[in-house]
Amino acid sequence: KFCTIMPVVSAVFAPCFSAASKTILAVNLVGFTITAVTQTHKITDLCGVGAFAAGALSSRLASSASVGALSLSSPSTLATSLVAVWSARLSGYLFRRVCVVGEDKRLRQFFPEDENEPMFTGPSKFPINLAGFWSIQATWAAVVGAPAYLLAAVPSAALTTPTTIAFSIAAAGLVLETVADYQKSKWYAQKNRKGYCETGVWKMSRHPNYVGEVMFWSGMAAAALSPLMAANAPAWSLGICLASPMLTYTLVRHVSGVPMLEDSLTKKFNGDADFQQYLRDVPIFWPTSASIQRALV
Repeated sequence: KFCTIMPVVSAVFAPCFSAASKTILAVNLVGFTITAVTQTHKITDLCGVGAFAAGALSSRLASSASVGALSLSSPSTLATSLVAVWSARLSGYLFRRVCVVGEDKRLRQFFPEDENEPMFTGPSKFPINLAGFWSIQATWAAVVGAPAYLLAAVPSAALTTPTTIAFSIAAAGLVLETVADYQKSKWYAQKNRKGYCETGVWKMSRHPNYVGEVMFWSGMAAAALSPLMAANAPAWSLGICLASPMLTYTLVRHVSGVPMLEDSLTKKFNGDADFQQYLRDVPIFWPTSASIQRALV
């Protein structure tokens, strides 16, 4: 019986991932169109991060159509639920933040400097570069969210101890990211705040929100690998699962996250003695035993 089920289960990996990818592409295409027409980037993160939840739900629907009933206590259900919560929480937070601040300066380069700038050939090459950005954003959501999309192909997989531990790591990462964003928002609302946040979990890392995000997708990937291998998943699906936390870490630690923020802080406070002490006390990314102890005091 196991052998007769295996080809059916294995054959549904591609449809599940394809359904998620098509949904993600559709969400980002709609977002790009609205952004290009209105020339405002306020919905960029709302669509980009929100697409994760849409992709996870689409993969579940594709699985139910191919495999049948879905177990409410399976790794697939937990993965979809965690991604939905992560996606809704982060997209809402980022959307609210950009509405309060007014703009994301990192995205200003994709729009015309003024109404006289010609399309396609101007400095911003609008909307060509903007379309490229949205394409990259859609690819990011498809690859990073892959553990949840692919787990939908094995809806009857058992929740084992290693998988439970992996999901616990993901949940801990979600909590850390949420707490970090909440504390940063409270700090930002203070009228007499200093130039960098050093309260709560921000005492143990200069970028605890990104640490939480890496933990989340590392846990999700680890939770997906065992059920996928047990179901004889194709090699490409295992490769994408492993790529999820690796891409997340590379982006936040070496590309668009930490480097830009560190550069901004250094330019503002390079000659400040308190800032130099802050750099020595608080690690740039992974917390140390000393920084964790300092945060708990």
